[in-house]
Amino acid sequence: MTVGFLGPCGINLPHTHPRATEINFSVDGDFQVGFYQENGATFIMNEVHKNQVAVFPRGAIHFEQNLNCTPVTFVAAFNSEDPGVLTISNAFFGFLPATVVGAALGDLNISTINDIKLQLAKNPAIGIAECRQRCNL
Repeated sequence: MTVGFLGPCGINLPHTHPRATEINFSVDGDFQVGFYQENGATFIMNEVHKNQVAVFPRGAIHFEQNLNCTPVTFVAAFNSEDPGVLTISNAFFGFLPATVVGAALGDLNISTINDIKLQLAKNPAIGIAECRQRCNL
């Protein structure tokens, strides 16, 4: 288990747990969750309210984001002692060869890929601009 804290407008960046399913319980607030399990599947998005849970299947790309101006706390439980975590943007841009990433994104050049690497957010991130503006952040 782990406890997560999302500040106003904060986002737990898209990531996956390759060795565990996650059950995410909202302790004290509302936040949005989304996940995508595999190619061809439907993207699922929900709002989790205080004392509700969301379930993310093992290996599914998922995120949690606080679209409110007050912090939220959640508890994540896993069905493995070692669920692992892979943040999608960091893995894609940070560890795959730039030539492969460029080809996957429509033949972007290496310079563009390297520029993107420098802009990658740290987790948890500050969230979307609309929320930050609404909350005066």
